[in-house]
Amino acid sequence: MSYLVIILAILILSSCNTQSSGDTEDISVETFPTVDYWLTITDSIGVEYGDSNLVFGIPSSAFQISGNRVAIMDILKAKISVFDTSGNFLNTIGRQGSAPGEFLQPSWLSLTPSGGIVISDIMTRMLISFDSNFVYRGSMGPFFPSPPDRNVFLNDSVFVGCKPDYEMDGQDISAGFVVSMWNLCALEPILVYYRDLVHFDPVNPFSSEAILPIFTMSLDGTVYTSVKSIDEYSIQGWDLDGSLLFSITEPYTRIPKTIEAIEQELEVTNNIIRRAGIPATMMDSMEPDPFYFAITYLGIGPSGNLWVALGYFEHPVFRVYNAYNGEYLFTVALEHPESKRNLSITVNQWGFTAVDPMSDSWPRVYILNLKGDY
Repeated sequence: MSYLVIILAILILSSCNTQSSGDTEDISVETFPTVDYWLTITDSIGVEYGDSNLVFGIPSSAFQISGNRVAIMDILKAKISVFDTSGNFLNTIGRQGSAPGEFLQPSWLSLTPSGGIVISDIMTRMLISFDSNFVYRGSMGPFFPSPPDRNVFLNDSVFVGCKPDYEMDGQDISAGFVVSMWNLCALEPILVYYRDLVHFDPVNPFSSEAILPIFTMSLDGTVYTSVKSIDEYSIQGWDLDGSLLFSITEPYTRIPKTIEAIEQELEVTNNIIRRAGIPATMMDSMEPDPFYFAITYLGIGPSGNLWVALGYFEHPVFRVYNAYNGEYLFTVALEHPESKRNLSITVNQWGFTAVDPMSDSWPRVYILNLKGDY
């Protein structure tokens, strides 16, 4: 089995990276903010032993979808499973194979506004599409070196996604990431919003200084970009033509992680590595950055607002903004977060889900609800 898809998922799910950390400062994590609304966990999906439909390998992405359902991509078991929001198994999408509608090594699932599902297959380098009834629509590719993932769709064809990018100048290789807009009818992007290529050392691939971008898109086509930065809190809003509409900035000073937080990150990452059967030596150059990221995630919630996950608290906290002008609206945090520090929460038009890649020694997906009127 190729380890590349597992390694890419670890980079996205964990906060490990290879940024230059600089000198540490004696600054404590900020006081927990005033919270306007709370996210509550209403149910969980995943068991340690028992029904094979409920035992996950490594869930990389999970989303609420239309019809009060949840779709979960498991990259270790190479399957996409669908559940209701009470955690009952319903069915699977596609199957492993090389025929139309099948996939060899899926890495990420994305959703279209109409409820369709698009799978990024890192082995075939294709995007594989299904409609809202999970009927196969077609494939797009092959991409080099892999298809876009974390894709956000404007409609059933146009989407913004992120993919690795490479350039060669003689023997010198530059590698990094690009965030672009594509149409499912063409391999070449329509527009590029972000591109960061740096020198690449194939002997030590995790030493790259390329910065992982963060992005999302509203249903009206506004694209929001940021990066995982330890030094600044900044988000840009772009129109469909690539013109800057507004920027959101907040005062930010780099904040060092506690020793306990670093140890926990290492434990979670090592647990995922062991579960995937990856030789530990392949990950020797990965280590947690000693500083917190200002921002770790962007998403558009059920009311069309922009949700920004803050990276500098030890518990899930979001600042929510008006998606049209960047005006701050309110703050949301996970209720009773003390045992849920590793959650990767996603928001979309249908609701809230969270992936815990190693909860109580086995992976789980959580269903969340937002308390109160907003």
